[in-house]
Order: sequence, then structure tokens, then C-alpha cells
Amino acid sequence: MNEMTEARVAPDGGPEDGVPGDESALAPEPGLDDRPGPDDRTGAEEPAGLEEPAEREAPARDEVRDGPELFDGDTGTLPLKLRQALIRLLRGPYLDAGSTDRVYDTVVEHRRILASRLSELFLQLVIDEDRKVAMLRPVPMAEPHTTALQRQRDMTREETLLLLRMRLVQDRHTGTGTEALISRTEVIDVLQDYVDPEQRDAKHVEDLADASIRKLANERRLLQATELPDVWVISPALPLALPFENIGDIPAVIGSLARDELQADGGAETDQLTFDGGEA
Repeated sequence: MNEMTEARVAPDGGPEDGVPGDESALAPEPGLDDRPGPDDRTGAEEPAGLEEPAEREAPARDEVRDGPELFDGDTGTLPLKLRQALIRLLRGPYLDAGSTDRVYDTVVEHRRILASRLSELFLQLVIDEDRKVAMLRPVPMAEPHTTALQRQRDMTREETLLLLRMRLVQDRHTGTGTEALISRTEVIDVLQDYVDPEQRDAKHVEDLADASIRKLANERRLLQATELPDVWVISPALPLALPFENIGDIPAVIGSLARDELQADGGAETDQLTFDGGEA
């Protein structure tokens, strides 16, 4: 045998010098169809695209924007105290720092999110931190179906006159540290000058005064009771409810009301002034 062509066998019976010695070594590389599937590969990870989504930990709920479900089918996100604050604002006519449930403080603390929700209803949240008063003001819109939910009742002539005088009294107390007060006697004196002379008897004037006081105290809440039976504190919300850029304009407005013979009977209502604040 030619030594150059004779196969050389290694001592252990295996191939030597890279020459295969069995059939398995000569087998071709498996094709794609012959490769083991996912179930055949122990410990192999699933392809990224087929991976089962891992269960994620629920994010923590925001203490302001998220709240627990308060009733069946509740899709709201605000916690209870902010929903209550919205109701109180919508109920009107205003909130002040003197409320026992401190809802005014809640409104001030969370004013941004409350203002956002109210804007959806075309209502503007107005806060006077100096006077510690919060109230809603309708946003005038020309489009249909944008009328504010708060029903704005026009003031009677007597209410208007009385509120204007109250604004003057309150302005005189600005910066003094004292409360602006008004008595039943002073209310009668205010109205006495503007009642139709033909109806200017004491009983009629007193009835007009008492009716105006009841509305301003119970509905508008612009007169607050004191320990004295016929004396009231003028609410700090009055400047927001009856705004005037120039307090000196008030006497002219009073004069124009006094000259308005069409409203002299006191029975009709006037729209000469815009009153911002809903009914209680």
C-alpha cells in the first residue's frame, strides 16, 4: 500500500488531523425545518415579540386627582372632599373662611384643579385671599347652550339701592380693622329717600326694608347676623358680588336709580347692575 494514501488512525480510534471518523461528523447542518422548536429547547427564552406581558405594579393614585370609587359606576377621579367643595361652590352664593367645615381652605389649596372642572361649565372661580372669599362668576359666551348653571336673579330696586349704600359703608371701613355694620334703622333711612312719595308711609317703607334684609341675609348671604337682633355685618363678599373699579361711581348709579320713574313702585326688578353670585 502506498504510505502516502493510507489513512492514519489515531491511537484512540478517532480521526486524526481533522479527518472525520464517523457518520455523525459528516452529517449536514440541520435546516430551518429541522431545528428544535421552542418546546424542544430547555431553558430557552421565548422570542421578545411573543413574550407574555409581565404583570405591572399599579401606579400609586394621586391624592388630589384620583379618589376611591364612591358609588356604583363612579367614573370620577376627585376625592370626596373636592367633590363636596364643587357642590358648595355651585350651590353659592359664596364661600368664606368662616365656614366651620373649612371648605374655603380646601378650595384655596386645590384651586387649579377645581377651576379646571368649573371651566367645563363656563364658570370662573374667583378667590379674594385678602377678604378670604371664594365664589363663582359666569363667563359670558355668545354660543348657545353655554348659559351658566347658576341662576342669576335680578335684584329689586330696593336691594340694589341698599347694596350700593352697603358698598360705600364697607369702603369706609377698609383698612380700619373693624367690621362694617348696618342696622335695620339705617336700612329704613336708605330706602325712605327713594320710595314713591305716594307710598311713603312708615309701614310700607318698613315692609320694603324687612323684605330686602331677608333676601340679602338668607338668599344672598351678604348680611351676616350679629348678637344684636337688628344689626348685621356686611359680608366681605360684597365687593366681589358687586364689583366697582371706582367706588366714586356709586353715587351716580344711586342717582340714576332714584330718577328712574319706571322702577319707582318697587315691585319690578332692575337689571341696571350685574350681581355676581347665585341664589343660596
